[in-house]
Order: sequence, then structure tokens, then C-alpha cells
Amino acid sequence: MNPELRFAPRSDPEPLDLLVVGALTIDRFADGAAAPGGSVLYAARAASAAGLRAGVVTVAGDEPAAADGLRELSRLGPLHREVAPATLRFALDEDHGGRHLLLEVPVAPLACPPWAVAPRAVLYAPVADELGSGFGGQEYAGALTAAVLQGWLRSLELGREVRPLPLSALPEALVRRLAGCDLLIASREDLVAVAAEPGAQLDALRVRFGWRPLLVVTDGVAGTWLDIAGRRARSSPSSVVADVTTLGSGDTFAAIMAAGLGRGLSAEEASTNAATAVVEMLAARRQP
Repeated sequence: MNPELRFAPRSDPEPLDLLVVGALTIDRFADGAAAPGGSVLYAARAASAAGLRAGVVTVAGDEPAAADGLRELSRLGPLHREVAPATLRFALDEDHGGRHLLLEVPVAPLACPPWAVAPRAVLYAPVADELGSGFGGQEYAGALTAAVLQGWLRSLELGREVRPLPLSALPEALVRRLAGCDLLIASREDLVAVAAEPGAQLDALRVRFGWRPLLVVTDGVAGTWLDIAGRRARSSPSSVVADVTTLGSGDTFAAIMAAGLGRGLSAEEASTNAATAVVEMLAARRQP
């Protein structure tokens, strides 16, 4: 293994604003190009752009695209990589009907002892249920805990298009772990098998996960819905950036919101900062 891609153990935990946990992916596009992806990569980019100290615990193979992603992650902040026989790979296509994913290479589960870091917030960001009910073994005392539900709510049949799953598909052990988190985030698209509208989706999330977590449902340019122990709030983006891919927008939002809550911001403040980060990320993509 390239030593730059795995940090040596430390005797004193390294302080971090955010630790992101999940698999790296290889995304293969309609034109045949392949690039590294996954929530860990987009979240780390967002945290770095915001001036935050963020680390990543991930699992990946040694394919050229994966190596590119690992090198970028190691430049963005501390990185711990578990070696996989192959990297999770999706065929990805975006059209006016939305984003379509087809699973080409299955994920290797991520499970390792906690790292010698002291994060203010931990973002569990699985792409294909690689963390399971044990969150990959990544528990950090005193950290705010946030989870992006998308990776647990995906059908994962090899060679078939990925489809959203209902909340009832989640194992009870996982539901109990998620119910203990401080923040749960899902997109409206993630929850279409649950309900059609964000309000009803929040209701379903609250029933499934109880009253502890702050709940967030994102809906692109339509804004963000929050449920704070039963109190509802909604925010809209400050501006709309059109004609660019929105790939990674949800991960950017989740990273900045989790980090903001970990620094003591209110739910509304953290959500506003996260929405602003998404707008800035999309605007940067329009630059020549």
C-alpha cells in the first residue's frame, strides 16, 4: 500500500472538525469516462472549501480511478483507507428524468477499529450499505453523530438500476443505531418509496426513528425541510444555479450541516450555511 494513503497510529487523538465515513466509488459515465466519487469525496471537498479540518475513513481498491480519489482525499486531510479487492462501481447517467445508477461492482464492507482522531462531528455516509448496522466500527465518544440515509435505502442488485427502498427495509438493529444519531439527512428522491411529499416523508422518518434526531429532507432548488423535535422549518436556497450537474450536492449539504452542528450552531444556522455551500459549489462548476 502507498504509505501516503494510510496514516500511522498516533498516541494522541488528532482534533478534527468532521470525520466522514463511507466507501469511495468509481463512477462510470455515459461517455465511457470513469472518475472517483462517493459521499466521502464530495463531503471532504466541501469541508476543505469551507476551511474545515476533515478526515476520512474509507474502503477502496487499487484501480487507477480509485487511486486518483485516494490521492485527492490524502491532500484534503487525514485519510484512513481499508483495502478492498475492488472498488464499488456504478454506471451513472444523468438526464432530464434525473440521475440513474446501475451497480457494476459490489461494495466491500467497511469494518475497522476507531481511528486515533477526536472529531467534533462524525458523518456516516454509506453509498451501498457498506457500514451496516455497526457503522463500520466507527464510534467516537463526545462527537455529534450524523447520517446520510441514502446508502442504506438503495436496492443493490448487481447489473440492475439502483432503486429507493422503503424505511421498512431497514434492519431493526440499524434503525436503533440511527435513532441514536443527532442528525439524519435524506433527499426527497431517497424517500419516494416512503411518501411523495417532504412533509409526509418527515412524518414517516419521525415515526421510524423516534424523537432524538434532527431530521432533514432536501429537495434541490425547492429547498430544505427540517423537523426539530416536532417543530417544522423550511428554508430555500439563496439563489439557483442552473445547467450544471448536481452530483455531490447532498453530500456537500450534509458535511457542512454536520460540521456546523458540531461547532454549536443552531439547526437553522447550520442548514443555511449548508445550503449556501451547495450554491457556491454549483456556481464554481459554471466557471470556465
